[in-house]
Amino acid sequence: MKRQVYTGVRHGVAGVLASALVACGGASSKPSRQPADALPGVVQPASSGSNDSTSGSGVASTSDDVTKGVGAIKAGDWTRARASFESAIVKNPKHAEAHYYLGLVMEKTGDKAAAQQSYHVALSLQPDLQEAAENLTALLIEDKKFDDAILLSRKALTRNAKNADMQLNLAVALSGNGKGDVNAIDAATKAFEDALKLSPNDARFYLAYAQHLSAAKKGDQATAQLLQAQRVAGEDPTLLGTIGFELRTARAPAECIQVFDKAIALNDNADFRTNRALCKYALKDKTAAIADLTIATKREPTFAPAHYWLGSWMHEDGRFPEALTEYTAYLANAPKGPMARAAEAKAKLAREKKKPEKASLRK
Repeated sequence: MKRQVYTGVRHGVAGVLASALVACGGASSKPSRQPADALPGVVQPASSGSNDSTSGSGVASTSDDVTKGVGAIKAGDWTRARASFESAIVKNPKHAEAHYYLGLVMEKTGDKAAAQQSYHVALSLQPDLQEAAENLTALLIEDKKFDDAILLSRKALTRNAKNADMQLNLAVALSGNGKGDVNAIDAATKAFEDALKLSPNDARFYLAYAQHLSAAKKGDQATAQLLQAQRVAGEDPTLLGTIGFELRTARAPAECIQVFDKAIALNDNADFRTNRALCKYALKDKTAAIADLTIATKREPTFAPAHYWLGSWMHEDGRFPEALTEYTAYLANAPKGPMARAAEAKAKLAREKKKPEKASLRK
């Protein structure tokens, strides 16, 4: 299931390809999956007859259940989809595609343990079912079971060496497993390069590679990959937002601004404006940064990070009542947010008409 790379500040904190948010945190390398919302239909088995019952009526009945389940997935009806696939499995427990699609449903509805089990069963029945292998390696990576993910990825690649998504999953697993180990970092780097050879026009691949390089403290190389990601991202504001965020955290504010200019032209929202403001501030253009945040807070008053940064920069300028208003707005919208304690401390200073110390201005 290929998830979007960018999650955005507005949605809260999540895990390895769903993260702690743009203005407050960062995105991390995400494994690749088969999409549940773009299914072409029932996956065809490698060898005929391996997944249906021997009875003619059983074949038709099982296939009908799977076809209905796929239709339910496309319609977003996860309850009906689950019932259809479970019915297919009751009629024929060896129907690999039914187990695979049931895994998709269980993953989408939050039961990752059951999803892993379904994918395992699907692969035991049909070892060359690449979709199940991709999704299972993605789940293993998210659970930080990197050794298992590496083993499964390599096994799948022996069956199909040109599977770019599986090569990407191998690279992400190697990267996660190789923290601080030079040889492991180099192995992951080669795996990312191999993935890019297979899919040179997919921005996700450049993003994941950039995040790996950034973690390896190779900032200039990471920035170069992010610029390549921008080159192939096209008019996708979600991808552009991710790229802009990564450029900001890579301390490339000028490039960050350029990417967010394009993203905002496509989808003007408080999240993007907050990130662009932080990049403008890094270039010491506080006036332009405050202008972005002022628009952001007016258009989306519940978007807490914009209030926090706007309050901080007003506070720097001694605009105590306005800063207090913004801190209060942050706390009202994110009372347990990542900057709540800092907002409370700064609000106290603003009430006392005191500026925060320089070191605290970045918090």
